Amino acid sequence: MRAMTALMVVALSLLAAGCGKSAGEPCEVTGDGFTRQDPCVEMCIEWAITCPDGREVTPNACSGVVCGEAGACPDGQICLQVDSFAQNARCVPERVCAAQ
Repeated sequence: MRAMTALMVVALSLLAAGCGKSAGEPCEVTGDGFTRQDPCVEMCIEWAITCPDGREVTPNACSGVVCGEAGACPDGQICLQVDSFAQNARCVPERVCAAQ
């Protein structure tokens, strides 16, 4: 019985990991604190962040993976600090900071 329960937990975890919006997709968070619901695989960035040229933008878009202080991102994404801690920097699509 325990093996079956463990198998169900693993299966549900795998299903949940594949759900959500990808980096760059528009997003909107609902709730706050423990009731916060984020539609992204990683994180919905719905606050102002600073681009390499110093401009502040509010993406309202899903981020990619954590890239840390000196991290690398997939092609088409850049590593930007999204909060007070450089180690929490995330990959975001380059177009977020494209000159407008």
